[in-house]
Amino acid sequence: MRSKLSLSVMAGAVYLASAAVTCEAAVVRFVVEQTRPFVEGTTFGETGAYERLDGTAYMEVDPRDPHNNFIVDLDLAPKNARGMVEFSSPFFILKPVEMENGNGKILFGINNRGNKIELQRFNFNQPGAANNNPLTAAEAGDGFLMKQGYTFVDIGWQGDLTAGNNRLVPNFPIARNRDGSSILGKMRIEYSDRTIPLTGTFTMPLEGSGSYRAYATADTDTSHATLTVRDGEYSTAKTPIPPDQWAFGSCPTGQPSLVPGAVDICLFGGFKNDKLYELIYTARDPIVMGLGHVVTRDIASFLRNERQDRAGNANPLAFDEGRAQGHKHHGHHHSRTGIKRVYASGSSQTGGYLRDFIYLGFNEDEDRRQVFDAININIGGTDRVFINVRFADPNIYSAQDTAHNQLQTSYPPFTYKVTTDPISGIRDGVMKRRDTDPLVIDTTHETEYFQLRAGLNLADGLGRHVDLPSNVHAFMMAGFHHGAIQAGLAQGGSSPFCQ
Repeated sequence: MRSKLSLSVMAGAVYLASAAVTCEAAVVRFVVEQTRPFVEGTTFGETGAYERLDGTAYMEVDPRDPHNNFIVDLDLAPKNARGMVEFSSPFFILKPVEMENGNGKILFGINNRGNKIELQRFNFNQPGAANNNPLTAAEAGDGFLMKQGYTFVDIGWQGDLTAGNNRLVPNFPIARNRDGSSILGKMRIEYSDRTIPLTGTFTMPLEGSGSYRAYATADTDTSHATLTVRDGEYSTAKTPIPPDQWAFGSCPTGQPSLVPGAVDICLFGGFKNDKLYELIYTARDPIVMGLGHVVTRDIASFLRNERQDRAGNANPLAFDEGRAQGHKHHGHHHSRTGIKRVYASGSSQTGGYLRDFIYLGFNEDEDRRQVFDAININIGGTDRVFINVRFADPNIYSAQDTAHNQLQTSYPPFTYKVTTDPISGIRDGVMKRRDTDPLVIDTTHETEYFQLRAGLNLADGLGRHVDLPSNVHAFMMAGFHHGAIQAGLAQGGSSPFCQ
């Protein structure tokens, strides 16, 4: 009999936070801008038809609240007349047309670089499906989540994305000095076969990809920056490229086509795909990227606990639990919204995002309520996507042959359990808040033990075993490569969620 391990364990082993509602969440307006039938109104078992909601959540946060005041540069963001920092994010929801027919549970799929990859993990979407714009039977796949009655939610969290390909792109403020001047800081970027086309190129976005907003250079004088080249990650010699051999700006056909600018780089001799380049420059205007965690925390809390936003717009997922029909809703749960459980799932980059989300305490909202009952951290290794830093770069990650000096696993804690790191002496752990930490289902492939140092979840830096906390369950998927859950299933591969 087919089952899906992560959701089965979540559903059977979670607990519900019981703190009373004391004040409104930080969602000012939750605006549904478009409602469309999903799969042309096809019914999914007892749940019935689904619909897709797209819209924008307008939010604000108090930088003085202890749940927020540790967010880097939040105090330097623009504030409204009440001293609140404003921001917004798009949302995407697949919900039963009749919420009473659902199971009263929300699955938050944390998008990877704005891409809605979690829906296809659970629904086995078909090859060629438009997964960033799900509407058809191909994107519904086998409809597993819908047949079970789940509501699926995804929201924008990565503040440096550019628009395109239906990515979920939030709008976060820029931090500035108190006198209004730009904040400056050093930025380090690598260009390699990850970003350089196979045939080479003369010009690159500073970030390495046009899918991300680069931090603009504060100084276009190349003699004030450093550009080097070497044969590979393990090369000890970095050869400086003279400042008169490159420029800040775009030059698609070489130096004669140079248009000076602050967000691109031009190498007059061209970037070669088999070389590794390193740029260190002075960047300006950091995004308050830590708000990415606030978006997830406060929208999840709003959908779970509030029947309307501050402007009076209804929570589209709230329903009268007393009207719910069928066996799915038997029990003693009572909720203002009818929502019984809220889960989250993230893979690779967003597995690391969720580890950081838990570690920083964002699974507790401003009213001290638990946000997610359970979280599936998938193929995240021991990454933490360091977005709560100045000039955060959520896109970058270390691999076997590049970016060794840009680790998202570079600073303890590595383990879920609170323990003492034998190398640094730091005593800490990802899971350290008994009252609000979720149940964690950690699913890891073999690749992550080599590429993302997943072994440090289970052993310290000296190789000594470290137990998992009682609220963490870890599963190793033998024989799978990184991303196999997303890529392999559409090709007919087997899945550890189908054993």
